[in-house]
Amino acid sequence: MMKKLVMAGALVTLALGGAAAVASTFVAMTSEQMIVEADTVIEGRVIGTVSRWDDAGRIVISETRINVNEVIVGTAPSVVTVQTPGGEVGNTYVEAVGFPKFDRGQDVILFLKASEDNETRRVLGHQQGHFEVVTRVDGVTLAVPQIDEDVAFLTPSGQRAQAPQSSEVGAFKALVRSEAARLRHND
Repeated sequence: MMKKLVMAGALVTLALGGAAAVASTFVAMTSEQMIVEADTVIEGRVIGTVSRWDDAGRIVISETRINVNEVIVGTAPSVVTVQTPGGEVGNTYVEAVGFPKFDRGQDVILFLKASEDNETRRVLGHQQGHFEVVTRVDGVTLAVPQIDEDVAFLTPSGQRAQAPQSSEVGAFKALVRSEAARLRHND
């Protein structure tokens, strides 16, 4: 029998018609913060994910390998490993609400920050730095934000942050490049 555990950022319980809903709440990052703080922004394809217990045996973590098709900002090897909380080990499944989840073959754009071990990277801003690249039936390719429905991002003053919107991929990458050049030049 599989055990399912749910990890969440800041837990918020809401009474909805007698039922309780659990959501994760995070402080939102502006697009400028995302661009300045990201070591690397890449477009790539998910090769696969392996989950394991952390070294202390307390937290399930997943390591996802991404084949890098294009480096939008910064530098990256041809394959990067992204570490996220949650995953499945044996008969234990841990769902990390509000953190990126990847599917093999998924095309993505990721805002990445080097982890302390310098071997792996983490997605910046939790799910804010994870976009899926999808092509609509009319042939337009979009960068679609991958934010769970039960996740809220708040401004530092406590107001609900504006939800990110899908953008045409070429325009999205061009904007990230130009903003990175402008913002990083001013440092």
